[in-house]
Order: sequence, then structure tokens, then C-alpha cells
Amino acid sequence: MTIRAATFADERQIARICLLTGADGGDATGQFTDDAVLADVFAVPYLRGPGCVALVWDVEGQARGYVLAAADTSAFQAWFSNEWWPSRRHREAHTPGDAWLLPSAADPKRCLNAAVADYPAHLHIDLLPDQQGKGAGRRLIDAMCEALRGSGVPGVHLVASAANRGALAFYPRVGFNEIARDATTVTFARDLV
Repeated sequence: MTIRAATFADERQIARICLLTGADGGDATGQFTDDAVLADVFAVPYLRGPGCVALVWDVEGQARGYVLAAADTSAFQAWFSNEWWPSRRHREAHTPGDAWLLPSAADPKRCLNAAVADYPAHLHIDLLPDQQGKGAGRRLIDAMCEALRGSGVPGVHLVASAANRGALAFYPRVGFNEIARDATTVTFARDLV
């Protein structure tokens, strides 16, 4: 088990991990008209976007988890809105999942929140269930924070679903502090300087 930089060859497995953990930590298969849409928003763009860093948890040559980050959330959001999302084929909402995800993805301010000023990077982390509870998440977070710190990024944030109890317990254990909360989300941040 090692951490390595993600490659384009990992895209399919990264998308699969995103789907299998995309329902507040559980399997989101079938919640959207197209099972690829969740990864098109929360995973695959981080293999291509500006200033992005993608690391995978590799078990016997296969990605079993990942941590993905954009070092500059504002630049990433501009790229996502102007280039990435318009190139995707997801346009019509047919399921309850589509009804919230598609408008959110189309929002040009989706990733921009009050945390960006002090914590300009943001990240996403997911591990398949058989890899959870083994220290992989901590190792991935530490490796990503070191990579971002090495690039001069002063802080990183993330937004978690308030319904994802596992995530809400995990982030404080790996150095993140809760900085905002609303009815559906919790924002965590970590200083890197």
C-alpha cells in the first residue's frame, strides 16, 4: 500500500471510487441518470484542472482511494465553469440526485465561499470501504497537505455533508477545524504555514 501521484490511467477507478462513496460515504450508484455525473463534478476535473494535485492510495497497482485538491480554488472554479462543465454532456435532471447536483455544478460560484480568502486550496478525499480505518485517510491527507505546503499554499478547506457522520468525525482527527456550518454542510479548514 503506497501513495502515488494519480495518472490519467487511474481516471476510471477514481470515478468508481467517487460513485461508491458519493452518498454521504455510501454507494451512490443509481442516484443519478448517469452514474458518471458525480465524478464529473467531484473527481475527474482534478486530474485536469489548473493547479490541481491528485494522489491515490495504491493497493497492488490499483487505486483504492484518493485525495484530490485544487491549490487555487478561484482559478479552478473559473476553469470548471468556463471549460470543464460546458464540455460535459449532463444537462437534464431526471432524478432527485440530478435535481440538486446539476444546478450546483452549473453554479459559477459553487466552490467559492468565505473560506477561500484564508484557505485558498480545497480538497476531496474518498476511500473504498475496505480501506477505511487503516490509516490510509490520514496518510493521504498528510501527503496532500505537504504537497500544497510545498507549493506555497497557506491553507486548505473542504466542505462535507452534515449527514456524513464518518467524515465529520474524521476531519478533526487529521488537523482540520470546523469553521462554518449550515443546515446541510460543514466547512473545515487547516492551516499549512
